[in-house]
Amino acid sequence: MEKSRASRSDEWESLINDLEARRGLVLEMGGEQRVLAQHAKGRLTARERLEMLLDAGSFCEIGAFVGSIQRGALPVAPADAFVMGHGTINGRALLVGAEDATVMGGTIGVGTLAKRLRLFDLARRTGLPLVLLLDGAGMRTRHPNDRTLFIPDDLSALAAVKGSSPIIVGVMGTCAGHGAITATFADHLVMVEGAALFGAGPPLVHALTGMDVSAHELGGVQVHSRGPRSSEATSSNLPTNAANYEGIIDFVASDDQGAIAELIEFFGSLPVREENVGDSPDGSIRLGPRELPLNRKKRSDVDIRKIVPADSVTQWNVLSLIEEIADDDTLEVFSNTGSVVTARLLFFGCELVVIANQPAFLDGLLESDGAYAAAGALEFASESNTPVLLLADSPGLAVGIEAEASGVLSAAQVLLSAQRRFTRSTIHVTLRRSYGDISALMGLAPFGGQICTLALPGARLGEFPAETASEAVRNSGDSAAVLAHTEFGGAVDGAEQLLYDSVIAPNELISALRSTMRLL
Repeated sequence: MEKSRASRSDEWESLINDLEARRGLVLEMGGEQRVLAQHAKGRLTARERLEMLLDAGSFCEIGAFVGSIQRGALPVAPADAFVMGHGTINGRALLVGAEDATVMGGTIGVGTLAKRLRLFDLARRTGLPLVLLLDGAGMRTRHPNDRTLFIPDDLSALAAVKGSSPIIVGVMGTCAGHGAITATFADHLVMVEGAALFGAGPPLVHALTGMDVSAHELGGVQVHSRGPRSSEATSSNLPTNAANYEGIIDFVASDDQGAIAELIEFFGSLPVREENVGDSPDGSIRLGPRELPLNRKKRSDVDIRKIVPADSVTQWNVLSLIEEIADDDTLEVFSNTGSVVTARLLFFGCELVVIANQPAFLDGLLESDGAYAAAGALEFASESNTPVLLLADSPGLAVGIEAEASGVLSAAQVLLSAQRRFTRSTIHVTLRRSYGDISALMGLAPFGGQICTLALPGARLGEFPAETASEAVRNSGDSAAVLAHTEFGGAVDGAEQLLYDSVIAPNELISALRSTMRLL
């Protein structure tokens, strides 16, 4: 029996409370003592810098939960020492990333590399300007228990941005190694007095060369400023070809506030182009797709907690959510006869094609007709150059004799191929379940061209639902309970691994999607 909408709203409460508690821990950064130590140096924290840089309330964070889960001996690192996302300056959209010196000295771990790769790929895809605030000690020492097989190549991704989107960098503190190389890609580089920029710090220089040199001598503003070389910067301690180094700093600020003011002023001086037209030889930037209205054509807003069930077993009609997403009188349903609903709508005036699992039919199991309907919607979106919103809530592909006889596997291949051909932007939201191949079939691929991947709290991932998997391998008792508990944490666990950009409460869905429109 379908639950009342009021009881659905109540069931979300514990999930939302847990989400808020996790967010609070991330916002603490490296803890009170390290924040105080940062302030004692006359420096702002990464989050304070971004708050000063961006329009109030415009920052949408990506990857906040990366590094937030304790895994064996590996320590927790809130946001993995790199706060990033997108926002606006005087209404103009941009992508931002800030190293957090209060967390492990702002060092770069594997999670940080993945976040940087994601950020730089978004800059390349969207054509939006990229602002980086650097204050970190370079690559993090790998823990012996860290057996990561894939190391993201973020610097190559940044090289792909160079020349197509402006890269604006502020060196706010000590910037070493990997982060220092990042600074050299800047089209406009601002450095704070007392900051330092070098490939290796004084201890490593001494260990390798025996040379005693201070951070200031090694990479202070006098070393990297443009113009004539000072006698200090060309001392006998430096190689003879140092006099030929032209420097990379465009502006020296006395403090963080001055640096951020310069970044804002330079950003505002950039010319604007209204559409993303690929590489731009004149260095112009993209404003965003359009000026989105503050309000939309909507007679009333429904509490989404009363639409989407918090549990994973209640059947519900996804069309009611699609109707809530759509501006009034703009929804055109293409297909609503099987396991997938496809439609076209306007959202704050922006056209979207929607592809959604339908839990009211076969509990959302993806059967052949649904896969073909989804593939057809992707083909339409490709021909009309329309972004796609994918709403996932499915326990997997349909199974059994009838499903196999209907060619469900071939239909899945057709859908995957349609996704591969689709080059426009996609947005993915896991509402409750994304089991088995549904993640791939519903486009959950943060490094595969998506501009946004979201999940509601309590969203469940895995090869099979925990109960089904336990039954299949004859697990019982404690083993089954552990499997179910792990599955229940799928949304945050997925966000910790950057499978999702963010985990959001149901009533944050509309605002999160609206903010994402600036990336289209």
